[in-house]
Amino acid sequence: MYGYGYGPENGGYGQSTQPSINWSTVLRMIRQIMSRESIDELTYDYLKCLSNNEKDEQLMDQMLEDERKHYDTLRRIYADITGQFPELEASTITIPDSYEDGLGSLLERKSRTVQLYVYLYLYSPVQYKGLIYPLLIDEQIHMQLINYLLIRKLFSQIF
Repeated sequence: MYGYGYGPENGGYGQSTQPSINWSTVLRMIRQIMSRESIDELTYDYLKCLSNNEKDEQLMDQMLEDERKHYDTLRRIYADITGQFPELEASTITIPDSYEDGLGSLLERKSRTVQLYVYLYLYSPVQYKGLIYPLLIDEQIHMQLINYLLIRKLFSQIF
């Protein structure tokens, strides 16, 4: 169910106290989330080109800007912990067959990203929790906005 190796069986989610800090786990999660944020940024940018609706493009611009802020925040946290910026591989995306397919796969990715943010929040030292929590909330809001965009698109095809 947990799929990322951070679940209850590994001393993570569900504990009533702060787990001891495993810095390599925290840094690995930060890199994973940064990679996901980078791919999401490219996906939003691509989907904006497929959208034929100004309101959809504005919402995607907002989410795109959030992704950039998330990436920068995580990058600063990583550098604060290690003294150096993370090295990540260049991100690539799989081109969706349609606008709707792109939104659907983005929604699925976001649900997994939210899980990673929850684990990062649980495993992180107290001084970083105040920086991580708003990112987690933003991702949940993005999921709602993507749902909204999907529903709008589907209703526009019906009516």
